[in-house]
Amino acid sequence: MWDTYSEDRTPATNVGRLIRIAILAAMAIVIFTVVSNQSVNLLINLAEFGDVFTKTIAYSIISGVVLAAIALVRVNFVSRHSIVWYGLHTIVNFVRRSDFEAAAKPMRYTDFKMGPVSFGLWQLTKVALMAPLFASLTFGMAVSYMAEGNDIGLGSLVTVFGLPFAEVPFDGAFAQERVVPAIPALTFVVPALIGAVGVRLLLYVGISGAVNIVSNYVLDASERKPKFLGYIATVEFIVGAAIFWAGFTIFFSPAIDFNTKYLIGGSLALGAAFLGFGAWDRRRAKVMIYPSRRHLYSRILTVVAVIAIVGSIVVINTSIAEAKKLEYRGPYIAQEIAVNRHIAELGDINVVNYNVAPPTISASAIQGIVNENRETLGSIRLWDQEAATQKLKPELGQRNDILFADTDILRFGGTMYWTSTTTPKLPDTLARGNEWFNQHLVYTHSNAGFKMLQADTGNLANSNNFFNQNRIYYGESGDGGLFSSSWAAFPTGRTTSDELEGVYYNGTGGVDVPPPLSWMFEPNFMLSYPDTPIHVMRYKDIHDRMGLIYPYFTYDFGFSNTGGVALQKLEVFPVTDGTNTYWMMPLIAALDTSHVPWGAPFMLKLVGYALIDSYNGDMQIIVTGDDPFSEMFYSQYRDLGATREVPGWLENQIRYPEEMFIWKIAKFNRYHVTDPKTFIEARQFYNVPQEAPAPYYIITKPQGFEEPAFVGFQSLELDGSQTKNLVGYMIVENDLQGLGNMSFYSVPLDSPTKLIGPSAAREALEKDEKYKNFKTLLQGTPKVGENILYKIGEQEVYFIPVYTAATTGGVVSQLGTVAAVGASVTGTFYVGLGDDSAEAFQNYLLQAAGRQPTQPTPDGQPDTPAPDLDVQDRIEALEQIFADAGIQVLRPTSISAPIEFQESQASYITETDYAAAEQAVLQFISDFQTDRVYEWKADDRVNFGVLRAEGGIVENHYISIEVS
Repeated sequence: MWDTYSEDRTPATNVGRLIRIAILAAMAIVIFTVVSNQSVNLLINLAEFGDVFTKTIAYSIISGVVLAAIALVRVNFVSRHSIVWYGLHTIVNFVRRSDFEAAAKPMRYTDFKMGPVSFGLWQLTKVALMAPLFASLTFGMAVSYMAEGNDIGLGSLVTVFGLPFAEVPFDGAFAQERVVPAIPALTFVVPALIGAVGVRLLLYVGISGAVNIVSNYVLDASERKPKFLGYIATVEFIVGAAIFWAGFTIFFSPAIDFNTKYLIGGSLALGAAFLGFGAWDRRRAKVMIYPSRRHLYSRILTVVAVIAIVGSIVVINTSIAEAKKLEYRGPYIAQEIAVNRHIAELGDINVVNYNVAPPTISASAIQGIVNENRETLGSIRLWDQEAATQKLKPELGQRNDILFADTDILRFGGTMYWTSTTTPKLPDTLARGNEWFNQHLVYTHSNAGFKMLQADTGNLANSNNFFNQNRIYYGESGDGGLFSSSWAAFPTGRTTSDELEGVYYNGTGGVDVPPPLSWMFEPNFMLSYPDTPIHVMRYKDIHDRMGLIYPYFTYDFGFSNTGGVALQKLEVFPVTDGTNTYWMMPLIAALDTSHVPWGAPFMLKLVGYALIDSYNGDMQIIVTGDDPFSEMFYSQYRDLGATREVPGWLENQIRYPEEMFIWKIAKFNRYHVTDPKTFIEARQFYNVPQEAPAPYYIITKPQGFEEPAFVGFQSLELDGSQTKNLVGYMIVENDLQGLGNMSFYSVPLDSPTKLIGPSAAREALEKDEKYKNFKTLLQGTPKVGENILYKIGEQEVYFIPVYTAATTGGVVSQLGTVAAVGASVTGTFYVGLGDDSAEAFQNYLLQAAGRQPTQPTPDGQPDTPAPDLDVQDRIEALEQIFADAGIQVLRPTSISAPIEFQESQASYITETDYAAAEQAVLQFISDFQTDRVYEWKADDRVNFGVLRAEGGIVENHYISIEVS
């Protein structure tokens, strides 16, 4: 019956359809927003960075296309299978079937075949879609480099296949000849190729085989005719291919030894056997369904036999090697040493046999030693990084919009300065809702520049005397700075400025973004500046900026600590050409050497440095490395401005990277041992003392240096030693002429004089009675700074600053005292305290000479006067001046002459009188050239004279010095 009510009623709304439309619309908006934003960023990058940015994209495309093609492109145009399209076809058929239809019969994987055109297009589509996942910049650069006719040692890879089967000698020259030439190819090309081939085998042998088994079983089971032998044949193919591939990759294993050839042979034999079983069983599966017991037993016996034979050989060889370790493992240890020494360039380290002098000092020679080393003593680094940063913090004033990003040690004119870099931050008191405006338009830069402190005296320095450009638009972010989290912007053609202090940025950094691109970059600009181009400055954090343009290098390093591994940004520091301020960033490449026989997992190479303009963000690349990767990088980037010329103004500011120094020391600690027997015994491995500071940079005069030099320094001890004495120390030069040259000053293990470590020096200071008395006079607990080892003349001395704190919070206010602790000992520790390095060193020498040094007191309390040297000590000091000049001192029982002339007189009662007395003696030596003088005493004076005959009359010319 007709329902008139239904006829007049409005049709019901399809709610489900509306929901689907809403979901699709939301997805479309999200996709559009993401794609448009990424597209705008890409366009801005192209506009701002140009060819340098496209070079990286080119390497990504080249490597991605080549590796994706190797991993994904099917070459069987006859079968034209596809796992993806077969899966989609199966799913669609399953969804389409209805309850009123019989279930659609699924198709076997082997019966699915794409059309020729569709198959070809699908191969291209896979490469295009998946290329970004396979991108390897090093591989892409190597392909481009080789396409230009350059060689990276691909031909040397052939020798690698013979290494496991060769008769390896004890001589590391074997690896030098057969492995080292192939390292570039093993590093730049092989890891990416092995990864791509491994993915191909996984997809087209493993997954494809599994899909084939499942599809066949489903259909066969529906017909009640499962062909188990055919499934087993496919599994045998998969297992055989996996084992065969595993055996092949052993050729590129770093752990090649006397068992490797058996592992390779067993893997290849077992893999080939399974491939053969698979082919045989596939033929038999045409007429057989179930495998026979004989079939199963033969496979099991084959596996057991191969594993038993290879395993027995390996176990027997390993057992013999335990008793004949040198004979069996020695040759391979020799190759490991040779390869790793080459990778870390340890052969270039100069090893100096250093005999530590015992602290035997004559009291009369103390003043001379101090005077001879005034230059070095005047540049002792008494302020460490933490203390310097604390002292510099008040220089920020009453500001809550800047913070220190980092504090670095710099050198200018032979003087070291701690330099703290400022970076902008949002004030903590900023009202809610004002963050976006202030973050992007106001706090665009730091106007505080740098704060500097002299590292030896702790005196504040005016940074304007060094850095003319103090507005930092591109720099370090530190902990909480804005550079890493925000971009800055302003409308072009502005007549007023929202920037800090109302300044107008007029540099070349950033790029103008016109609407509507500016709307897609930041929707707020759509309403606020709908028709005005916006000047946008992005990647203001220099680590992020370099990571975008030059992603070949490492900008984060992991360092072990008690809680695991902490990531730390690559150390950078400011430099200046007198006008502009730049950031000097080392370019360190971490290259994969996990496929280098006898190699380490990775190696670091210092390619050069980048100079990043702190105002404009421009980057200048300076290549200083001469290794294969550096040569390849320079070849590819020299047309884009990379240079090998270091500006003259940079020569005295450049510095070897701390990260490279740490890595090379880690390699040296193990591979300085070149004898396989000693290496196996592990008795001479080194380590960095646990209490030692990280590698520090100081101005000092190591043995063999004619002048004080700015060097990196790291002390080393014997690994596992309980005495904690040093086996020596490593230095690295920082002047351009010797940049990166490293020297290890090695103390013989049987030296009667020991070089104590930093923990022993600190313990000696804490036990010193004078230091205990000093601490009792202080209010509060003093803070002990870093103990830094210096060589002063023939003396090895730790200089340890002791700071006083103004508050209980530990803010450093001043230097309380300086301790000089003798590092070369024969059983007795000597400690000297003083207001400065020279006084502390002099008091150390006095104690070593058996004299009583000065007792230091905190500021504001009277100093304990230094006791005078006795008369004989002062006379010996004067005699030493003549001896140093090659003049013999004679002491007659009496002396008389008709005529006597007193040329000069002086007084030497206390140590402060020594300089004037020394000058008088030197002037006397200059006036009367002689090879001997006469000495006699008269009351409280000592006289030195020469006899001259003039006209037949003997004249006595002498000087008289009061000594008591």
